[in-house]
Amino acid sequence: MTGRGADAFPLGGSLRRGRRARGAGLLLGAALLLPGIGAAAEPADVDALMALLGRVQRVEADYQETVESGLVATAIGTRGRLVYEAPDRMRRISDRGDGFDLDGQRLQVIRDGAVVTELDLADIAPLKALVGALRACFAGDLATLRAGYRLDYAPRADDWELGMEPTEGAVSGLLRRIELRGSGATIYSIRVLEADGDRRTLRLRLLAREPAALD
Repeated sequence: MTGRGADAFPLGGSLRRGRRARGAGLLLGAALLLPGIGAAAEPADVDALMALLGRVQRVEADYQETVESGLVATAIGTRGRLVYEAPDRMRRISDRGDGFDLDGQRLQVIRDGAVVTELDLADIAPLKALVGALRACFAGDLATLRAGYRLDYAPRADDWELGMEPTEGAVSGLLRRIELRGSGATIYSIRVLEADGDRRTLRLRLLAREPAALD
């Protein structure tokens, strides 16, 4: 795995079987940006958490991503900017100009600041399943999440953690578990354990959010 590959597609290992599989990983790396500003009290259950996250209309954040892979001796790190706009627009670009722009069913892969590939989500079942989970988070659609993932929500005194284990074959072949940690309407880290054992951690720093105050 190279640094440039990690910029464009946030999942490695098991996704190196083709462009479409890599696209699925790309979205997980991005799924990974969820809203926020800190809250005074943590949502009591996953229903309350999803209701809170679903109220976000737009968020912009800097990200720092670390990838630990059995293929390389040291972790790979990338930085960049991610923007989400409800209900289904997401753009992630690294400092090197690599990333993606997802708008509805259209996914554009970007390298060196230019679009090099365009994919239709409707034609890619694993990718479509992952996007469905991401959009369910942003929309607060708990029923859709439960249809594809086994959820484990744990609120604590000053933060919370949501674990997601895929139950659908198309997704479980790519990853074992996603762990989101946050506080109130803020998700500040996402950890992805891929099916091949690679690990990916995304840390977020909020720059702007609409509406600005939700908690």
